[in-house]
Amino acid sequence: MKKTLSFLLKLAVSLTLLYYLFRRTDFSLLWQSFKGLSWSWFFISVVSFFLFQLISTFRWQKINFYLGFKKPFFYFCRVYFIGIYFNTFLPGLLGGDIVRVFYLVKAGAAKSVASFSVLYDRAFGLLGALFLLLIFIPLVGNFLPPLACKTLLLLSAGGLGVALLFTLSSRFLREKVSHELFQTLLAVTPWPKFSVLFLLGLAVQVAYNIHLIFLARSLGIEPEWARFFLIIPLMGILASLPISLGGFGVREGTLSYFLELLGYPPELGIALGFLTYGVMLIGGTIGGFLYLGGGRPKDGNF
Repeated sequence: MKKTLSFLLKLAVSLTLLYYLFRRTDFSLLWQSFKGLSWSWFFISVVSFFLFQLISTFRWQKINFYLGFKKPFFYFCRVYFIGIYFNTFLPGLLGGDIVRVFYLVKAGAAKSVASFSVLYDRAFGLLGALFLLLIFIPLVGNFLPPLACKTLLLLSAGGLGVALLFTLSSRFLREKVSHELFQTLLAVTPWPKFSVLFLLGLAVQVAYNIHLIFLARSLGIEPEWARFFLIIPLMGILASLPISLGGFGVREGTLSYFLELLGYPPELGIALGFLTYGVMLIGGTIGGFLYLGGGRPKDGNF
């Protein structure tokens, strides 16, 4: 009952946001945006998408290695793409993160290790996005409302500051708290490990930005790269919040709003949002083949 209610609420949020967007959309212009798609730039964006996913997979493998669970890169790659399949084709029904945890546990990982690996995977992605916001808001954020700039800077600095404080105090915490679950939680927080994962998180964000820039170029959008390095992390953070169905509505609305501030018609932002999801469907299709053709658990679950 609780899952059903959550699904319906997310669906309602997505439908409401899309309805609001479509009310002010010139559908002829939206169609022209898709019709004028540059397939060469689109192909490059798809290639960059898979590069971004491979870096993400490597980061997740590294987190698991620090947590004590070791498997080949291809294993994590397969499970990662199966997670994309569930996120893109069955959004809101069974989250890809839950699926990833399930597969790790089936492979012998402790539930705490599997859960923390996915949690940290998300956390280091968020830290990478916050770092980009902290850098690029002062550089190119003059097109945003002043209050929004100050708020985003404060939140970014605060989030990064809390993470830094946590890792600097991790040695003290490990000595004071001997509980096994807490020790597992702190396994990646020593500075050498934390710094590696932070840099990988930043690399993932940079690769994701480059992917979206190439995808925008396929629609004829040519904004400054620096401004996209501000817009995309913010869009990613908002779209990943558990308030909508697979980010629908939030992703398109965010891109439409920011591109309109930069002088582009809002229809291009909507088109870019749909294309972003379309490329994810390609990755999800590969994950679906892996799931149905060998990645699926033998006990019939899922």
